[in-house]
Amino acid sequence: MKFNTGFFGRLCAGILLISIFANVVAQEAEQGISARLKFENKLSNLPPEKTPAAGEEQPTASAVESSSDLVGEGDQLLITVFGQPDLSADVIVGPTGMITLPLVGTISIKGKTANEVASIFSGKLEQGQYLLNPKVSVKINQQISRSFSVIGEVLRPGRFPLQGQMSIVEALSLAGGVTPRADKHLRVLRRANQGGQNELREFTSLKLDFDDEKSNDSLMQKILPNDVLIVGQQKNFYVYGEVRRPGMYPMEDDLNVVRVLSIGGGITDRGSASRIIIHRKSENGELKEIPAKISDPVLPGDVVMIKERIF
Repeated sequence: MKFNTGFFGRLCAGILLISIFANVVAQEAEQGISARLKFENKLSNLPPEKTPAAGEEQPTASAVESSSDLVGEGDQLLITVFGQPDLSADVIVGPTGMITLPLVGTISIKGKTANEVASIFSGKLEQGQYLLNPKVSVKINQQISRSFSVIGEVLRPGRFPLQGQMSIVEALSLAGGVTPRADKHLRVLRRANQGGQNELREFTSLKLDFDDEKSNDSLMQKILPNDVLIVGQQKNFYVYGEVRRPGMYPMEDDLNVVRVLSIGGGITDRGSASRIIIHRKSENGELKEIPAKISDPVLPGDVVMIKERIF
C-alpha cells in the first residue's frame, strides 16, 4: 500500500496550527488573569494618606478651594445675576482665559476661582452703574481644565475630574485598572508651551511592573491637569515546535532568535537550530515564512517555529 506523503504532511501541519492557536488563546487568558491580580494587589497596598503631625499646619478651606476651584481653559461657567435673567450667561473659557459677559464685555479670569469671577463681574456691573449692589453667582458646570484622561487598555477609558492630588496608580484605579491585554509600558502625555502654543507632548514612559520596586516608586508620582495616560496593547511573540517550553511570551527589547530559544527552554533532542522558520505578518496582512538564523531579530507578533532534524 502506498501513502500519499504530501497529503499526510499537510494534514499534520493543519493539526499543528490548530493546536498552536488554541494554546495562544489559553495562555493569553492565563496571563491576563495574572496581570489583573497583580494590579489589584498593588492597589490594595497603597500607602494611606499622610496625616499631618502634631503642630503641623492643617490645610485651610481656602487652600482646598484654590487647588480645585481654579478656572481654566475649556471650563464651562454658569453665571447668574439674581433678579436679572438677561444678564445671566452660560460661557466657556477661551484659550487665553477670556470670557465675554453682558454689558461689561471681555474680561480675563484664568487662574481665578469661581467666587473671584463672581466678584469681578459684580464689581464691573456696579462700576459701570448698570446695577446697584448686584448679587452674582458663578458655578463651574464642567471643569475641563482640571481633568485628566486615561485611554487604551483599561476597563473604563475616558476623562476624569482631578480632585486634589492623584498618583498614576490611583488614576489607573479610577479607570478600572488595566485589561488582560495591557502592555507593560505606560505613556504620559503632558501639555507644554512650545513656540507660544500649548501642545500635548510625551512627558515620560513608565514600566507597569508591580514586582519591581523602582517601577512602583515611579508610578506613585502625581499627575497634573490635562495629563493623558496611555496604556498600549501588550506585544507578544510565540515559539513552537521542537522547544521544551513552547507558548506565548511578552516582547523584550532587542529580542533575537537565540534569546527566544533560551526563553523556550532550549531545543529538544529532535530539533534543529538550522531549521528555524519565522511566521511574520507584513504591513498588508500577508503571512510570510522567513528562514531564520539564531542571530536574526524577532518582532512583535512573530511565531518562531523550530523544526525537527532531517536525519
